[in-house]
Amino acid sequence: MKHIEYREIDENVYQDTLENGLEVFLIQKSGYNKKFVTYTAKYGSMDNRFEVNDETYSVPDGIAHFLEHKMFEKEDGDVFDSFAKGGANANAFTSYDRTSYLFSTTDDFYKNLSLLMEMVEQPYFTEDTVEREIGIINEEIRMYQDNPGYRLYFDTISQMYDELPVKIDIAGTESSISEITKDHLYLCHDVFYHPSNMVLIMVGDFDIDETFGFIREHQDSRGPIEPLDVRRILPEETREVVKRKNDLYMDVKETKVMLGFKNEKIDSASERLTRDIAMMFGLDMMFGEQSDHYYRLLEEGIIDDSFNFAHNEEKDFAHVLMTTQTDDPERFISSILEIIDEIKAQDFFTDEKLVNQKREVLGDYLSSLNSPEYIANQYTKYHLDGYDLYKLPDLIEEITVDDIKKYIFDSLDADYLVECVLRPETQKEAVHG
Repeated sequence: MKHIEYREIDENVYQDTLENGLEVFLIQKSGYNKKFVTYTAKYGSMDNRFEVNDETYSVPDGIAHFLEHKMFEKEDGDVFDSFAKGGANANAFTSYDRTSYLFSTTDDFYKNLSLLMEMVEQPYFTEDTVEREIGIINEEIRMYQDNPGYRLYFDTISQMYDELPVKIDIAGTESSISEITKDHLYLCHDVFYHPSNMVLIMVGDFDIDETFGFIREHQDSRGPIEPLDVRRILPEETREVVKRKNDLYMDVKETKVMLGFKNEKIDSASERLTRDIAMMFGLDMMFGEQSDHYYRLLEEGIIDDSFNFAHNEEKDFAHVLMTTQTDDPERFISSILEIIDEIKAQDFFTDEKLVNQKREVLGDYLSSLNSPEYIANQYTKYHLDGYDLYKLPDLIEEITVDDIKKYIFDSLDADYLVECVLRPETQKEAVHG
């Protein structure tokens, strides 16, 4: 077992990799009553093609999310009920690159930890339960298809990405979900829920040796587990966009627009994180609620308080999204592009602005370290991406104005811009009348 001490922020992490390959992290928060745990498989919605021991497999889209749903259902009932009886709050989620199962509790920690590990490690699927779940998830997919914000987002993503499965909803499609069988589920569980492909992270006040001893005993009881040679297969994706402009019509009252700037992926974990932080600083200086540009756009009625922007940095893709409700989407688009051109032509980003940004972000970061939920989820995210949550302050301090200019100007390139406008159905009738 390894002990990592972060003296500057008074944090302590204990880490071990067990004989079966499972990585375990215990983050000690002395005096905390609540304990929070995540048990995560490095398996997400994009893992629909893979190679295991030199044999290639293709599975239906949405299977990672489907599997997440089914892991709570066992032969003797719903595990959610068991967590509730044990005084714990449990949940799970699937993203593009991982599936996490989690719980928080102030009582019966070992009972709930054992329940979590057994639930994740022991699948139970039958043809009847799979068929029933197909109906449930397809109903969920249909519901999302009627959601304007959902449709606007995925239409924008589909305009940007040609081959990468990021353009497919994490839940899959009605067609793909209907193809899933219990054999698919068992295959993906065997491959991606292998202990060497998982990480267990616990945050709270623990007896270190006792907790690690409990986990080792549980994992040893599973017996020998053969190692697997697994390789994920993803298609090549260029930076070129698929479709620059698109109009979407739905039963809505107001027009909404989303812009997407597609970027190149970065292989280096540290450079990925540097770009992510630099983009966060740069976008906030340009369009944050304290910026002059934001106030001008708001006062001129080009945006309203629904205006939002985000930089998404993942291992296999990166992009910037901007959205607002507006009566004049063309004016919004041209205004955003004009602001970008203006900033490129002047010394907009300054050390003074950056110092203020860093102070605010570091303050929020340090406050967040009081939350076991934040620590467990973010430590998981950064660890799987090849970085360390507790080294963020050092990286934040290293960001320079030149970093911001470099990444902002490259990312907000109009050559890789897509525009998606969601309009009321009545406008379509008027156009085609």
